[in-house]
This record gives sequence, C-alpha cells and structure tokens, in this order.
Amino acid sequence: MLQIAVFVDAGYVYAQGSALIAGQKQPRTAIALNVQEILARLRKVAEDACPDGRMLRTYWYDGLLRGGRPNSEQSEVANAPLSKLRLGMVNSKGEQKGVDSLIVTDLIDLARNRVISDALIVSGDEDIRIGVQVAQTFGVQVHLLGIKPARGSQSPDLIQEADTHREWTEDDVNAFLVVRPSAPAADPANVGVALQAGTAAAEEAGALEAAIDAEIEVTIAQLDGTKRESVRAAVRATPDRVPPELDRPTLASIRNRVGRDLTDPERKAFRARFIRALSK
Repeated sequence: MLQIAVFVDAGYVYAQGSALIAGQKQPRTAIALNVQEILARLRKVAEDACPDGRMLRTYWYDGLLRGGRPNSEQSEVANAPLSKLRLGMVNSKGEQKGVDSLIVTDLIDLARNRVISDALIVSGDEDIRIGVQVAQTFGVQVHLLGIKPARGSQSPDLIQEADTHREWTEDDVNAFLVVRPSAPAADPANVGVALQAGTAAAEEAGALEAAIDAEIEVTIAQLDGTKRESVRAAVRATPDRVPPELDRPTLASIRNRVGRDLTDPERKAFRARFIRALSK
C-alpha cells in the first residue's frame, strides 16, 4: 500500500519563513503560526507528491527547554488530527539539539518496517541526508520541500539526495505565518512588562507580553474547577505570589517560547498578570 508521512523541522519553518517575509530571521516571540493552515498545506503537498497514497501523519519536530512545557503552538500541533509532536531540546543559547536525530530515527524506522512508501521532508539540514539515503534503500521515495529561496536555505547535498524537490513561495508562507511589526521601546508602567535594556529580547515589549499571556492562558486552562478555586484561595492568602507548582512550569514554558530567562522585573510583571488573569 502506498502511504506517505510528513516530517517537519519547525525551526526551519520559523527561521526561513520569517526571513522570507521580513528579510531576516526573526525571534519566535515575533512570529505567529497558523497551525491548522500549515498542516492543511503540508497535507496538500503530500497528496501531490503521492497522489495515490494514504496520508499516515505529520511528524512535527521542535525544541523544548529542559524542564519546560510545550507552548501553545506546540500543544495545538500535538492535539491536531493525524499529527505527532516530537520534541528535542533547546540549550541555554536557544539552539535546538536532538531534532535532526529524531527525524532521521523516525524516517529510518518507518522505512525499515515498510510503513511508508513516500516521505515528505521540510528541513534544510545536511544531517538529514543520511536518513534519506537509508530510507531510499528500503524503497522509500523522498520528497523535499523548502522555503524560497530553497537552494539558499537548504543543504545542496540534501537537495541532490532527494527524489523530488519543491519550494514554498512568499504567498504560501504568508498563508500560515505572520511576523508581528516591531514595537517601539515601551514604558513598563504602560505595558506591564519591564524589559531590561540591552538584552536580546528587549526589542519587542508587545511580543513578550503576548508570549507571557499565551502561556498564562494555557496554564489556567489546564486547571479544573476545584483546582482553580484552590489556587485562587492561595493567591488571596499571598496576593503577590503565584503557587510554585504553577509558577515554575509556566516560567519554563515562557523561557522556551522567547529563548531566554525573564529578568527579575519581568518575572514580577508576569506574576501580576497571572494573578489578574486568574481572577477573571
């Protein structure tokens, strides 16, 4: 039976997609991804690559800080039909580690077990090439999808190794990825988040606020009615303190999303926003 799986390096999508739209790579805090739209478009490319085949699923590979929790976009991928979230690590410098090896391992395992006849890969990394070579020895046809200019954003050897090569244009990327406009330096008293001048994330107070609010929303949404009332009672007892079992994981998720630890003033502002959101 013909069957195709899709393998997506999310770091490549964010980096090259934002570079195509904005002229240079943007931090994650400046990017909004329409998860449902990109999954639908990946499915369409897979259908074009293997028109008589069955779609197995989309494997989505991204990084997560040690001790962190998936952010809202990663959680949406994990809960989408026919998709599987696979997480490597993000180190203290914001670099993804282990993602390429996950892609290679999954690709080879599915090929060796004769689960797939075709594979669609969205990545530009040379390290994927060995997985492509091994999968092909099991009869799998490998289709590579890049983001314009693909020949500038993908390894030439990887392109050469693939059986077919496709490219997403600016119109394609604009359909699922938005780069938020840069915000001017903001007064912390007005925006509620104090950004420390000179740090890597100081350029976008509005984007940092959005990241913080998104992770607060995810944390609170996971509380059932009884737990939420318990947390509210704890906050009433200590009004300036978020319970540690919620404080630490949420801060870790924010760190994963923005690529750095919050400063002391930012953590204080985060806790104030958390308590306000909890009282709604």
